[in-house]
Amino acid sequence: MDNTIRERGLRLSVIDGAFSAVMGGLCGGIFLVGFVLKVLDADTGKIGVIASLPMFANLIQLLGSYIIEKTGKSKRLCLISVAVSRALWLLIILLPFRIFAGLSDYRIWVVVGVIGLSSLFAALAGVGWTSWMSELVPEETRGAYFGKRNMISAFFGMLFVLAGGRFINFWEMRYPHNQPAGFIIIFGAGILAGLLSLIFLRAVPETPAPPRPKDGGFNLREFLSPVKDSNFIKLALFGASWIFAVNLAAPFYGVYMINTLKIDFSTLTVFGTAATVATLIMMKIWGPITDKLGNKPVLIVSSLALAAVPFLWVSTIPGRYYIPVMGAHILSGAFMAGAGLSQFNILIKLSPREGRSVYLALYAAATGLTGALAPVAGGRLSFLMEDISVILPGYTLTGLHLLFILSAVLIAVSLIFAARIHEEGSSSPMAVVLQLKNDLNLQAGISGASDFIIIRAARGENILRKIDRKTDEIAARSEDSVRRALEKGEKLVEKPVRKIKDFLKEDD
Repeated sequence: MDNTIRERGLRLSVIDGAFSAVMGGLCGGIFLVGFVLKVLDADTGKIGVIASLPMFANLIQLLGSYIIEKTGKSKRLCLISVAVSRALWLLIILLPFRIFAGLSDYRIWVVVGVIGLSSLFAALAGVGWTSWMSELVPEETRGAYFGKRNMISAFFGMLFVLAGGRFINFWEMRYPHNQPAGFIIIFGAGILAGLLSLIFLRAVPETPAPPRPKDGGFNLREFLSPVKDSNFIKLALFGASWIFAVNLAAPFYGVYMINTLKIDFSTLTVFGTAATVATLIMMKIWGPITDKLGNKPVLIVSSLALAAVPFLWVSTIPGRYYIPVMGAHILSGAFMAGAGLSQFNILIKLSPREGRSVYLALYAAATGLTGALAPVAGGRLSFLMEDISVILPGYTLTGLHLLFILSAVLIAVSLIFAARIHEEGSSSPMAVVLQLKNDLNLQAGISGASDFIIIRAARGENILRKIDRKTDEIAARSEDSVRRALEKGEKLVEKPVRKIKDFLKEDD
């Protein structure tokens, strides 16, 4: 494929990602939870069912893989599936109207049905899109590109979620007796953005598929070939256990904020914005790190950080929640970005080009099954532990708190499988920690130079050769830093500002 056509396609994919993120933000997350809680009076059990549907739907990616391997039409499958998935949401915005007046007791099940069907087509689109884009994006820049794409998508999603939260607050104060209409307007805007993204997605070119035998190039033996790949099995076991651990509690943080902490939608979207800002910053950092140091160590470091997040939620109480909830959102945004990007990249890296869609589908099926069971199990556990409370000095531990703690423990346990994955050329988790320290340190001096040496050593280079060459640089850098600090104290302000400007200007 001509490089000019490829570059144009990659830019169009970024625009598609931005519109898709707007739909995801407005038609899901806290707005969907608020709609089913406040308008449809759903309980935590139904919240768990709704949260599980997109993960259950991933099982259909096995069918999507068969279609792709049989026809080679990744783009066509993706476009048709995306269009149907998003159009189905039109039924949800009709729920508060008279057409469903006689089904008021069953409206929640209409939501369940629509989300279920929409998720099935979204899953088909997912396997088609991943197969399509894995061929379009060069392997050597894959981490940087998807990091940039995810960052831009998250930025636009953040803007519209923040605006949506303010709109819902305004609507509830202005029209308290017509609350459903506010959510319908939000969902309508999201659906429009989702349908607009199709214009740009359709314009993204497709790399010609490799030649296929006349019989279609697909048989049961090829379909089951990933099962014989021990490294893929280790990755699938990690992904399945990790997603179960995360999804066990994830849908109920929103319920906890609305029902227990009594946080209004405007404040909820501020927290969501903080998470997105953290994602924006870290996506710029995670992409180059995965390209340079590997995906496996990023998975491990990100998962360890995410295992600490539930304990911040446990520390909250009504009236005193702002700092821990803000911290939980920032850490989640920062390290979920690393975990998601590195899982996506390592899956593509460990999957052979021929039959790749089969690997992608089996991985999605494994993670989809456990990820779908997790919210249902979490909803059931939250119901069973509803009356449980552990009284501590000045604090009460509830059933939801215990669910959050269990999630943290299971995330840590999933790392047993991550440690056994083999990724050629990857560094150690400590190398990632040191690289993060450098990337997040706006005034990296002596520690930055020494960390550089250690990281390069972790990649197998000779540290003794580096020390001699770096000694003079370290001394010069340190002396220069001291001189500047003494001469001009305001550099402490100017330097971070310059870093931010460089960050916004830099393309890669």
